[in-house]
Amino acid sequence: MNHLREIWGARFIHYMTELQKYMKYVFTGHLAIVFVFTIGAGGYAYSEWLKEVPANFPAALLTAVLIAAILVYSPPVTLLKPADAVYFLPLEVKFGSYLQRSLRWTLFSQLPLPFILYIVTLPVLAATGTGDKQTYIWIALLLFLMKWVFVKSEYAFRHAGNGEMVWLDRMTRFILAGLLIYAGLKGIMLLLIIAGFSIGLYTMFCGKKKSNKPFPYDHFIRLEQNRMMRFYRFANYFTDVPHLKGSVSRRGWLGFLTGQSNFGKPVAQSYLVKRTFIRTDDIFSLWVRLTILSALGAVFIPFPIVIFIFAGALAFASAVQLIHVLRAGDEFRMDMLFPEKEDTRPVAIQKIVRTVQWIQAVVVIIASFFVFGLSITPLLIGAVIVIVSEATIRLTREKEEI
Repeated sequence: MNHLREIWGARFIHYMTELQKYMKYVFTGHLAIVFVFTIGAGGYAYSEWLKEVPANFPAALLTAVLIAAILVYSPPVTLLKPADAVYFLPLEVKFGSYLQRSLRWTLFSQLPLPFILYIVTLPVLAATGTGDKQTYIWIALLLFLMKWVFVKSEYAFRHAGNGEMVWLDRMTRFILAGLLIYAGLKGIMLLLIIAGFSIGLYTMFCGKKKSNKPFPYDHFIRLEQNRMMRFYRFANYFTDVPHLKGSVSRRGWLGFLTGQSNFGKPVAQSYLVKRTFIRTDDIFSLWVRLTILSALGAVFIPFPIVIFIFAGALAFASAVQLIHVLRAGDEFRMDMLFPEKEDTRPVAIQKIVRTVQWIQAVVVIIASFFVFGLSITPLLIGAVIVIVSEATIRLTREKEEI
């Protein structure tokens, strides 16, 4: 048993070292400036909205839905490695001490987000007269207890061999957690007792189902590998990560955008770059996330000048990241076996990046119309995105040529 404690301790130290190694490239001065602008603008808009929030605003329902959605996401952090499927088999009877430490770390590593969200919702709860100080304290204690129960129940559900059906477990816990939080904020004691009793019964049911079941090493190892791979993909936006392994998805519903292959004609490279952009998960999801963030900024940031800066910064990030990732791996590619001119691929990359940035501008303009109406401001925001993107494309090309 002491040996398992030492294994967990050594792996935890290595895990924290790995996080610190990459997080120092993520949390830099530039990101701090973005956070200051975003939090400041969001906080100002939130405070102004609170002055006009109607008394019948469903603050309790909104808080229950948002916090329940965060609470139910409780994947266990086990720090398991592929070799453990073999070397931990003789220690499976004593494996509980290792898992208890992993579940405790899972709890405390996932607690901040629901509590931060709860603190953010407190002003709107107070503004609508929902609950009092004593109620807010009790709800905070309930959040802690529910998170610990949900960490254990999701682990038990996965241990029982239902890893592929975890969405059903989370949907059940989401409904029960939402009812419990809503009943607590509204002071509906009968519903509070029923929801709390149901959560307890469901947790006992999951625990009973996993009893006498062998530990599914393959599932938990795959879960841990996917979790670390998500972190590496995030860190790769800021620095090169050698551990990163790319993944692809067919996305057949976007197949019409690629057009015909027409190999041997000038459009061949354009076809290949389009398919690379659409089917490579890291590239496509990066552009989608930055576009959504830019659109949300246009909706929620109250100052046009701040929107210009925010949208321009994200347009620069989108363009420069897309150019670099699409150019990656130029040492050898299969399309080099075809008799294409050397300058066709760089031209195709610039064309695709320019096209998707125009799409980003259109999306942000449409989102801005909901806030600024039919005015010149949405068009100016779109113009900023297009100008910054075009300048990034041209400057990146000139730098490569030098």
